[in-house]
This record gives sequence, C-alpha cells and structure tokens, in this order.
Amino acid sequence: MTEQVSNISGRNCHIISVGDNPSAVIVKPLGEFEWRLLKEECCLIAERTTLPFTMVAFEVNEDDLRPQGAENTFNYLKDSLIPYILQSIPHEYVVIGGYSLGGLFALWSATKLDGIDAVFAGSPSLWMDGWDEYAAKHPVKAKFVYMSLGNKEECTKKQPFCKVGDRVRQQHQIHLSQLGEQNCILEWNEGGHFADIEQRKARGFAWCLERVNNMTNGQMDK
Repeated sequence: MTEQVSNISGRNCHIISVGDNPSAVIVKPLGEFEWRLLKEECCLIAERTTLPFTMVAFEVNEDDLRPQGAENTFNYLKDSLIPYILQSIPHEYVVIGGYSLGGLFALWSATKLDGIDAVFAGSPSLWMDGWDEYAAKHPVKAKFVYMSLGNKEECTKKQPFCKVGDRVRQQHQIHLSQLGEQNCILEWNEGGHFADIEQRKARGFAWCLERVNNMTNGQMDK
C-alpha cells in the first residue's frame, strides 16, 4: 500500500494505492475526521476484493456536501479532479462513493457524470428536500449501484430524517427498473447511522469493485 497527499487545484487529496497495477479508481469525498481511518478503510476493502485499486479521497467539510456548497464541490470533481485522474492515474474503471451526505453526493454526481462505472451510497441522506422529485427525472449513468442503510435509521419521529427509509426504498426501485436486480443492491445493516461505518463502507466499495471486475470477466451473476 502506498499513500500520498497531493494538493490538486487547491484541495488536499489523499491518494492510496492497494495492490500491483491498480485497475480501478475509487473517488470519494473525505469528511473532516474520516482521514484518520482512511488506510483502515482501504485495508478492509482489500480483504473483500481481488481487484487492485487506487483511492482518491478529496477533503471536504459538511457544508461542501449540503445544497449550499454541493454545486461548487461537483464542479471541482468534474473540472479538476476527474481530469487529473484521467491524466495521471492509470485505470480501467471509476467507482464513486460516500457515506451519509457523501452517499447523497455520490448518487447525485452519478446522475450528472459520464464515465462512472459503479456507485456506493452508504446511508445516503435521501431525506433531503426535493431528492425524490429529482431522482425520478434523473437516472444514474453508472452500470452498478450499491446502497445500504441501518435498520434503525428510520425509527425516529424527527423530520426530515424519518423519511430516509422510504426514500432509500424508492431509490432502490428506480435502480431495479433502470439497471436490473443483478446490477444493484440495497443492503440493510444492523443498527443506526453510526454503527460499523468502516465495515459498511468496505462492503459497499468491494461490491462495486467486484461488479466491474466480473463485468470484464463475463461473470454477471450475483
């Protein structure tokens, strides 16, 4: 495993390569405290997939992923980070993903970006106002989508968070209709939003990597 931190167009990006000659790039927003567990996350992913990968995690704060900042963050991804990856990091596949607000950002970005092969959205914040209307009109452009949610996350009376279970189910139905059941999954995890986050991320990203790897090998069964 190799690791470096590079300033790419004014934003710190953590670049970790796992395995020889990585053929996939994982792109993800990196929250203010996530960097402390980033190498552990990569190790957990590597335990679950045979596909070598490079993770490119770009630093964000919470406001960067909320409506007031998400457009600027997406423009950075589209205009700066993706071109850097295309020019500087050899790869065959691109996976985008994130957790919570990062999961919402990943799904949203995948409706706007070409060239994304798979999406991981862990406990995505689909309770956000207007998401259901947007999602109905803007399908993801990726081939594979993995979503997950804790089975206690919707067990609250607090608005708007109580909507998350129904919104995630609705989103999964959209993916089933668009991609087919072999190419998308909704996994329910034990616990609430903050339970076993690193394990949940690892399962999601590894599923995406195995899916794109199987696509090349002609193995599309689950």
